[in-house]
Amino acid sequence: MTTSPRFIRATYHPNIQVAEFIAEDGRHLLRSGGTLPWRLNNCGDLVSPVNSSGDPCPRHTRGYVGFAKPKDNDKHFFMFPDAETGRRELKASLSRKYSQCTLPELVNKYAPSKENNTDKYVNDLIKETGIGSHEKVVDLSDGQLDRLVQGISKLEGCENHADSRREVWVPVSCIIASDGSRPLADEEIVLRQAGKDTVIKSNQVGQFPPIPHGKDPIEVLHRTADGRLKPVGQIAGGKGRNWSLIAQVERFLGVSGSDEPPSNITHRRQPFVYVVQPHDSLSKIATKFAVSVQQIKSDNGRRTDLIHPGERLGIYGPLAPSGAESKPKKALPKASVTTEKGTPTPPPAVRQATNVRSDEGQGKPLAVISTDQGRAPWMAYAIAEAKRHKGAKEVEIEKTTNYATDVHTGQATMVGNNHPWCAAFVNWCLMKAGYPVENLSFYDHVAAKGRAHGFYEVNGEKDAVTNKASVVRNPLFVQILEPVYGAIAMVTSAAGHGHHVGFVYAKRDDAHVVLLGGNQSDQINFIDASIKPELAVYKEDSKGQKVRVKKASPDHLMFFVPAAYAKQARVDAAKAELPTSSTEALNRAFGIKTQKKDGDDTR
Repeated sequence: MTTSPRFIRATYHPNIQVAEFIAEDGRHLLRSGGTLPWRLNNCGDLVSPVNSSGDPCPRHTRGYVGFAKPKDNDKHFFMFPDAETGRRELKASLSRKYSQCTLPELVNKYAPSKENNTDKYVNDLIKETGIGSHEKVVDLSDGQLDRLVQGISKLEGCENHADSRREVWVPVSCIIASDGSRPLADEEIVLRQAGKDTVIKSNQVGQFPPIPHGKDPIEVLHRTADGRLKPVGQIAGGKGRNWSLIAQVERFLGVSGSDEPPSNITHRRQPFVYVVQPHDSLSKIATKFAVSVQQIKSDNGRRTDLIHPGERLGIYGPLAPSGAESKPKKALPKASVTTEKGTPTPPPAVRQATNVRSDEGQGKPLAVISTDQGRAPWMAYAIAEAKRHKGAKEVEIEKTTNYATDVHTGQATMVGNNHPWCAAFVNWCLMKAGYPVENLSFYDHVAAKGRAHGFYEVNGEKDAVTNKASVVRNPLFVQILEPVYGAIAMVTSAAGHGHHVGFVYAKRDDAHVVLLGGNQSDQINFIDASIKPELAVYKEDSKGQKVRVKKASPDHLMFFVPAAYAKQARVDAAKAELPTSSTEALNRAFGIKTQKKDGDDTR
């Protein structure tokens, strides 16, 4: 007996009225025709509440894999992985929201008169279910509730137009574009099949739209700086692939001007956000941008010269209320493109700000500032959260930010020993910085975002015979051997299993690094972590006997960076030494009062 694959995510294409379900084995199911409730496996047309931005914000509904916003409709309908889940959630919703309602009262709320003929709906529902108009939902038996669900499903049209239903399975490959440091948005590639070229672009986290394919090969090409299309690989066969496309580019933010700036140029310089880098000082930053230390302190409301890596500073003006980083205006192709199967080779040098000619070719230089600012852009978000919460416990943190629900780990709360969130915090910072954290084609793609070990290994496709998922390396992250600023450090047991994770911030000494992370004593704070396993420490007591003063610890660290950042990490490992600091000094500087317990384990 063949087991149907589990769907892990879904999306809706309103213009063509197609529901796309993504399965754990990498295939996509396209459902068209029929009715909207059938296409979405949502027999009751259940919709999600929305937040202040108009985005879906479910409160109680479980088991959904996506949302559908049909054309000319402002509602967000739940998409369920199968019809059974849709019926279960409808039943739960009826019991939860309408428990004290009779059928007429339920229909007036569930299918209001502005959208339905409520009198007809009530009469038809009573006829379909055999439930009296005076009976309340709370008093119905389980069998009556099932009939109520079936009646609503029929009246919502779930079973209509069955002859027009279409389901098509297709294998899909996924590609991420990177410059070796950051994902590349709006990068173009060409897909060539049977002599026909199709151009697709990457999204804001460097991911191209999933590419469905069959047995006929699809050639992948990239346009080089001189305009040529260069082949970089081929997609074909019945299984999907995960690719990293490495495009070397230089990014600049510039303002055109004359060769000789006017004397009042300092009054017209555009303010921007600078992220403090390791080994920076206020005097170095002031010299770099031709501004005084006192002006930087005044603009940023600082009384001392003390700064820390990852902090944001307003240059030529105060920080905007959002504290958002400056973003590059365009990416200029520089070199060839290669596909990545392992760790990419480093670029010849760290990018530097240089003068380049204007687009008009008139010879006017651009006054440029390097917007990459070097290293680990996600650390700015980790630092901002540490400063914002100042050692608050998870109960308080969750009142403003729930990292688990924001990155969709499948956990509803961060509070309690059964709800670890260190991995969710790391993924949240990466996501905010524009790095992909989703492995849509993998079996445990949701739960993996909440596991420390998920940065190293995840459950991939299920075997057709054993129905068990194989363990594979997470393709979104690359392992590195040495700690660098911003690296993802996985605290690993003797058996090789990761049970805690945080960001490398500094080093205490040659054997220990300082980690900034979440779920450390239920806080966001700094802790020490040993790079290698530690032996027990003994000393002699007054009688000359050895007394153990420190237990042996098999825990050690494994280091990872996003695949898009791998080139920059190799440069950092070769040229950029970690700054030295202590957890006590850093926690004190950020106003964090720590508990005795450090480094809560995750699952």
